Amino acid sequence: MNANKQCKQELTDLDAIAAEKAALDFIVNELARQNEMWRPANERVDVSNGELFQAGVGQLDAVFDRRNHDATAFDEPPQIYPENWSGFRSYGGDFPNIGVGVTFLIQEMKRLAMNGEDLTRLSRRPDQAYNPETGLPNPVSA
Repeated sequence: MNANKQCKQELTDLDAIAAEKAALDFIVNELARQNEMWRPANERVDVSNGELFQAGVGQLDAVFDRRNHDATAFDEPPQIYPENWSGFRSYGGDFPNIGVGVTFLIQEMKRLAMNGEDLTRLSRRPDQAYNPETGLPNPVSA
């Protein structure tokens, strides 16, 4: 199977680079939609209590449930979804639902950055060296 095709051996016209670009384009467009609704600085009174994070995880939670054969995954908001938010729904297939969830998480990251959160990504510790044989970090001995 060509590594540029989807994992479940479903053929697609998009190679890996074009598919990645489609995902990023979706995110950029969804960010523009959300910024138009809420203004670029998310000037909503309820974002400071983690609602963007909760909305993103909630959307992804519903996708996870649907992928596990829960036909009602989008009928009710997941428990983590912000209690005082309306509008929880499916945006279509997995691709747009994941995209909307990721965009909520990006909005949360933006909020954290605007509030002075440290943006540093830490590297693995020396005892967590990548193991190319398994694709996993080496286990940490206690």
